[in-house]
Amino acid sequence: MTIEAASSLHRPIKIWTDSLSSLMAILNPKSHHSMVREIQTLLLSHKHIHLRWLEAHVGYLGNESSDQLAKESITNGDPFFLPNPLFYLKSEIRSAALSIWQDNWDNGETGRSTHDIVSRISNKPVGWNREEIMFVAGHGPFPSYLHRFNLRTHDNCSRGEKGDPLHYARKCRFTLSWHFQTPTMSLKLHWLKNILTNNLSRTRLLLLMRFICDENNLIVEDNN
Repeated sequence: MTIEAASSLHRPIKIWTDSLSSLMAILNPKSHHSMVREIQTLLLSHKHIHLRWLEAHVGYLGNESSDQLAKESITNGDPFFLPNPLFYLKSEIRSAALSIWQDNWDNGETGRSTHDIVSRISNKPVGWNREEIMFVAGHGPFPSYLHRFNLRTHDNCSRGEKGDPLHYARKCRFTLSWHFQTPTMSLKLHWLKNILTNNLSRTRLLLLMRFICDENNLIVEDNN
């Protein structure tokens, strides 16, 4: 090992490497890897040895020669390996997990109404309350939702119209106090995004959903 060879010299020594991950592993005081711990001990005992980083593949003769020797060592079945730092591994795992999650979200068969609004996966919460989630997802005491699970014989409201979230937000006579301006179908998505980003609209939506939940027997009465 280079550091062991340099430890017998009694003058300042600089050891250059293009492996930033190896340097980060050596700088990690919490590393449990035996080779890393050995290197850390040597460096603490021989303070005249200093590790430095240089950019790879830019024409440094010594670095190019060491790369060639490393390739030959790997070819001969004797690779020299240092693990990546823990923070790097965590970052790679997080990135891979988010990528898989995004692919599943884009190609899934459920949650499409929510996907239209939140298309990009993130590990940060969107900040919606329970009522907003129910409205966007269409889950809750809506005839359209209950009918999907055979909990009602039809998906109509008490007046014979389809009882989905948009109906109660725009047309139902019982929820008139909390009605929103009726959007055209082409602007429905834009309309819903605006509601969820406007504090006054979110408050109205919250009151609407609470009324629907509290007065469910009134507004979705099954007349059939």
